[in-house]
Amino acid sequence: MKDKRVVILGATGTIGRMSVNVLTRLDQFEVVGLAAGKDVKTLLEIKSKFPLAKTALTNISSEDVGFCGQDAVENLLSSTDPDIVIVGVSGFIGLKYALLSAKYSKRLCLANKESVVTGGKFFIDSVKASGCEIIPVDSEHNAIFQLMKSEKSEISFVYLTASGGAIRDIPTDDLKDVTPDRVLKHPVWNMGARITIDSSTMFNKGLEVMEAHFLFNLDPKKIRVLIHPQGKIHGMIYLKDNTVKALMSNADMRIPITYALCYPERTALFEEFDPAGTFSLFEPDPKRYPALDLAYRCLKLGDGSRIAYNAADEVAVQAFLEGKIRFTQIYDIVEKVIEKGWPKDVKDYDSIEQVDREGRIIAMEMLDR
Repeated sequence: MKDKRVVILGATGTIGRMSVNVLTRLDQFEVVGLAAGKDVKTLLEIKSKFPLAKTALTNISSEDVGFCGQDAVENLLSSTDPDIVIVGVSGFIGLKYALLSAKYSKRLCLANKESVVTGGKFFIDSVKASGCEIIPVDSEHNAIFQLMKSEKSEISFVYLTASGGAIRDIPTDDLKDVTPDRVLKHPVWNMGARITIDSSTMFNKGLEVMEAHFLFNLDPKKIRVLIHPQGKIHGMIYLKDNTVKALMSNADMRIPITYALCYPERTALFEEFDPAGTFSLFEPDPKRYPALDLAYRCLKLGDGSRIAYNAADEVAVQAFLEGKIRFTQIYDIVEKVIEKGWPKDVKDYDSIEQVDREGRIIAMEMLDR
């Protein structure tokens, strides 16, 4: 008999498909539910690997899928009684689905950073109140989680590492002319379009700084970022005796997914890690990556600014992918949206959703101009 029942939200996306790869190799888990937005073909291909899994589509209807529409995810969760939900959806909608998942499951394997960034303390408190635990799947936060669990003494600060993106070595003055195709060629990770673009602007790392603040209850001053092009060191903690612990592994998202599923046990599924080679770590250039400083500024400004940061970035990245704006204008749009001014305290889902909606409207109006 299988030990744990698992639902995958965002099953057809990058994290979802990697989760499927992991779960086909782990006998102790039973996949009981699969949800996607509108990719029916891929969803049904995945279901063929897990014949007993129920299915859901949120954005379209299909006679071949069990639950469809705006209530599809909740219907899936309530009918499957999962122990674990992998929240692999991207974007702001992940907040809604993560909150729902916490009501029905005992563990969130959370790959949606936007839920923590936009939900903040409200989200963390809501999940705890549901009696559900969060194991982060982002490689950096998964690394910090592991390192903090291994250490009983006080932690002075943490380091999140960043690849710097596909255009890390292009002169700053030339960034305005880079094309989406060029930016999407990430040198280390295989990820979705938005997160790959955000790696090159460092909006992604800005979101991760905010995420670390809430996940680990860390003062922003204790969260530092270093660029690490090789992608082998995923996180570090600096201790009061001036020593540093680092977590290293291959750049393979299936590793933190496996850890999050199996925690507190460890399971060896993938190729051995070779620590040999050259490692470099250096501080990001604030001129090249102004989005990082903007994230720290938003943490000071409060809840509304964090929500607007994410909303405007989602709109601007999509506009860049569609060729409507230049790469450097992604930052310009987000900064201008933040400057509109936002409430410091946002304490419930409806208010969070309203700020997100207003942030998107302002960003879209800027695009029109």
